[in-house]
Amino acid sequence: MKVYSDPESFSGNNVTVTIGMFDGVHLGHAKLLQHLVQKAKENKGQSAVLSFWPHPRLVLNQEPESLQFITTLEEKTKIISRFGIDHLILIPFNKELASLTAERFIEDFLIDKIKMSHLVVGYNHRFGKDRLADFNVYTSLSKKLNFGISRVDAVYMEGKAISSTVIRQLLNEGKIEEARRMLGYDYSIYGTVTGGQRLGRRLGYPTANIRPNENYKLIPSSGVYACTIQVMGKKYGGMLNIGVRPTVDSNNELTIEAHILDFNQDIYSEEVEVTFIKKIREEKKFDGVDGLIEQLHSDEVNIRNILRSLAL
Repeated sequence: MKVYSDPESFSGNNVTVTIGMFDGVHLGHAKLLQHLVQKAKENKGQSAVLSFWPHPRLVLNQEPESLQFITTLEEKTKIISRFGIDHLILIPFNKELASLTAERFIEDFLIDKIKMSHLVVGYNHRFGKDRLADFNVYTSLSKKLNFGISRVDAVYMEGKAISSTVIRQLLNEGKIEEARRMLGYDYSIYGTVTGGQRLGRRLGYPTANIRPNENYKLIPSSGVYACTIQVMGKKYGGMLNIGVRPTVDSNNELTIEAHILDFNQDIYSEEVEVTFIKKIREEKKFDGVDGLIEQLHSDEVNIRNILRSLAL
């Protein structure tokens, strides 16, 4: 898959196109991308995914402080490439682009520049100024501007249409297993190990303090998680705490700390990948350090059993 950060550098013909943010590249997106590849083959042409960067909400200042990404741009690109897509075109989003109607965008950009012959959209997809255009508008424009169009239905799981919004909600509630089923893969974060207060070492559970590499990456809800940790080329089981450490700290600063099982090396400044397996309990304040240590022992037994049952 070729990736273009400048659409002007793209040169194609008879291109089957889909457009979206594709945050998470979940099972609903997977169905759409598979249809895109199949349609491009039927048309004896090429497939292209168009996405916007930076995120429109950052450009339009629409509550950017609450923005959460399931996947970073790098993660999203990697997952999309697995579907056999020919091209990923990243469109620099700006206010001028936001002011274009769907018709102008389709005619001036998709047809004249990208040479689109067919457009694939999701079941609830909208684009163009103020996101006013829907599938009925696209169908009308396809006849007027002479391009093919198809819509891919939603994928349902447990009565819910899979969407990035639903998955974000699940992760924010610590429902890791439900989110995994909708994503079709394990949720993870990449980060760098930073210096800490070494409180965990004094408790018998040395921890790596992790700073996420992406500011807008979604961090699941506070609590204790079974996880795996990829560090220095190897994968280990781990105990992860997300929260403010109420028993030993009073500054209410959110931290992400991982105790790596069966591991005892200095990994300060190393990059790690933390993969979430299951939330085992909420974070809570204990009467003293002894109560916390007892709970940590219990957590370790629980987490080792979970990881063992999954052959991790």
